[in-house]
Amino acid sequence: MLFSVYAHTEIVNLEDVSSHYSTQAKKSDSIFILLHGTRGHNNLELISSLRDSLDENSIDSLSINLSYGIKNRNSDFLACEIEHDHTVDESLKEIELWYRYAIDDGYKKIYLVGHSRGGQDIMNFYENLNTRYQALTDSIFLLAPISDNTSDHIFNYKKKGIDIKVINDNDKLNIDFLGCNNARVQGESFKSYYYNLDALSTIDALKVTRARVYVITASDDTIAPLTHSKVEKIVEDKTNIELHQVDGADHFFRDFYFDDLMDMITERIN
Repeated sequence: MLFSVYAHTEIVNLEDVSSHYSTQAKKSDSIFILLHGTRGHNNLELISSLRDSLDENSIDSLSINLSYGIKNRNSDFLACEIEHDHTVDESLKEIELWYRYAIDDGYKKIYLVGHSRGGQDIMNFYENLNTRYQALTDSIFLLAPISDNTSDHIFNYKKKGIDIKVINDNDKLNIDFLGCNNARVQGESFKSYYYNLDALSTIDALKVTRARVYVITASDDTIAPLTHSKVEKIVEDKTNIELHQVDGADHFFRDFYFDDLMDMITERIN
């Protein structure tokens, strides 16, 4: 790898949301848009490592920081203690904002990368693009993506004695939500994540997408342990999807397993 000593980085703010923008001395024609997972941020170890490694390969990147309804949200985990009123649709609009920013900035080829829940968000974003904008996406990389669907959510909450099908948008809930125990959540927010009949699960999106997608899972993943086996069932009939696994890695591809992950990515960049 050639280390790019001329990389320029800055925090870009658009409509009260921010992104970490890294460019080379000579701006490349392609850019990676990186999206974190549940309640995460763009300075998580995995995201910052991806950004740094792309710099070393002279590739530009935008690391998105989803706002979750908080203006200019800091690069820190979203606190469980807030009243959650953010929705998935808002996150998808923010992804679109940065996608259009990259296009307006002159990039001709875009790579989309989503980690964990970010993978599901990336797939839903892409499938809602018109064909003109889809054509600008070269490839999608899903890193340890979640794979639960609405039926899984209904089943899991039913075990807790909760029927999520009867939750209304205006309900004020105290409920387990995005890894937070007994969180204060607006009904509309909860439904957007767990009972959203308009959204695709990662697996459903992979079944219908025409995008070139690389799914990279981790063998020791305890957060999305079933993703690999679920994707295995559909890749045989989908020539545009490849499934790979980093042996020994956890959900965040920590330590030297990140090098294995990055090798898989760079080997598949056109």
